[in-house]
Amino acid sequence: MDSKIAVAVGLAAVLAAALIPISTPKPAFAATVAVDITVGSSSKTTDAFSPNPVNVNVGDTVIWTNQDIQPHTVTSGIGSPPATPDGKFDSSPNFQPLLQHGDTFSHTFTEAGEYPYYCGLHTNMVGTVIVAAAGGNGGNGGTPKETKLTATLDGKSYEVTSKSMTSMATEVTIQSGQSVTLKFDKAGEVELTLLKTMIGGINDVSAGGKSIDFTQTNSADSTTIKFTLPEGSTTVVIKGATVVPEFPVIAAILAASIVGIIVYTRFARNGTAFIGRA
Repeated sequence: MDSKIAVAVGLAAVLAAALIPISTPKPAFAATVAVDITVGSSSKTTDAFSPNPVNVNVGDTVIWTNQDIQPHTVTSGIGSPPATPDGKFDSSPNFQPLLQHGDTFSHTFTEAGEYPYYCGLHTNMVGTVIVAAAGGNGGNGGTPKETKLTATLDGKSYEVTSKSMTSMATEVTIQSGQSVTLKFDKAGEVELTLLKTMIGGINDVSAGGKSIDFTQTNSADSTTIKFTLPEGSTTVVIKGATVVPEFPVIAAILAASIVGIIVYTRFARNGTAFIGRA
């Protein structure tokens, strides 16, 4: 009897194990990637959209923002000549509604491949979305996903590059003479590369009104900083010795000019020449 019970228990265990569902891998990290329709884009071609091309993974969502003063569309297909839509995505079917300044359009890519697109109003404006298989270039445990954002101030554009395994940069703004602010979709470890023409001598990084630890590496024309955006924070403020426009440099030039004028005036009053004239 005991042997029969043992056999029955063993069979039950085997059946139970067979019925337990096998766990499947978690889907790759889905990111949101920002693309700008740049200022003055109607007269541009492959540089009308930034970044271009944009590299994403299957499951990622691309969000286009119109930074230009003119209306545009984001239409999948081949631009001129002649423009040929393919119907895969379109911000403005039959040109309704057009993307006005500040408007956004998003599309989630579910299949790998290359997706050309253009502006239906200005078919010279062309871009490409390159979609890799899930986990191809930015999933957990893979290569950090890179995002490029552009801030525009006084007609000039400044690019910021963000790399992170978890956090996607979605917006960058410049507070002239004060700071550079970036917004992210979530907290996590971040690496940012900022042009020195935009901000130099970085001395403080803060989130939620509190300074956070960061490291920095300088090159000839840019600064790369690394930090961890704390849980509950999605905005980071970066301060430096100079922020566009570079007021300390301008002030130094202005001061030198004023000193020169004063010195010249005194010499003129005293009847003294600068170069060999009494």
